[in-house]
Amino acid sequence: MRLYCARCGYPQNTCICDHINRVDVSLNLTVIQHEKEAKHAKNTVKLLSLCIPTARVVPANDHNAMTALSIQCTEKHCALVYPSEKSIALESISSDRASDISTLLLIDGSWKQAFSIVKKNPWLENLPAFHFSAAPPSNYLIRHTSVDNALSTLEATAYAISCLERTDVSALYNAQNALQKHWQSPLSHRRKLP
Repeated sequence: MRLYCARCGYPQNTCICDHINRVDVSLNLTVIQHEKEAKHAKNTVKLLSLCIPTARVVPANDHNAMTALSIQCTEKHCALVYPSEKSIALESISSDRASDISTLLLIDGSWKQAFSIVKKNPWLENLPAFHFSAAPPSNYLIRHTSVDNALSTLEATAYAISCLERTDVSALYNAQNALQKHWQSPLSHRRKLP
């Protein structure tokens, strides 16, 4: 039977507690998580929650939680990180507009899963949406993707926070790097950098 760390929740042989440091943010962070992603051992929302305990995770398949979230997010202070035809580059907004955003929503899942979540919840399409025009390349190598410039949810959150708050988010990247360093899988299973 595999033993798990009571604090970080990872198997004891991949425990990353020594690499978890808190990041204090003024933003209300909410991650809408696809049900398949929630069960994935390598999802980064778990790391995000360890570093930012105030971050909220809402299961996309929980109708009541999604309805409650839609009621909370009808005001202008909410923003969705999701590239679409209406989205604008987060890096291009003014500091006044950035300070108006108090709640930031992100979607955790593959591109196909994220698209499905938005289509099933049309209220998300009514929120101001943002994409990244100058995000750093992903350093998350233990999961494969066929999408160029794809970021892990942790990386997307860290970058969005740094754009909006100019807060030091290095603890998030350090946690992700620690997970990758301790992850026990063959190197051949890791994504190759371009």
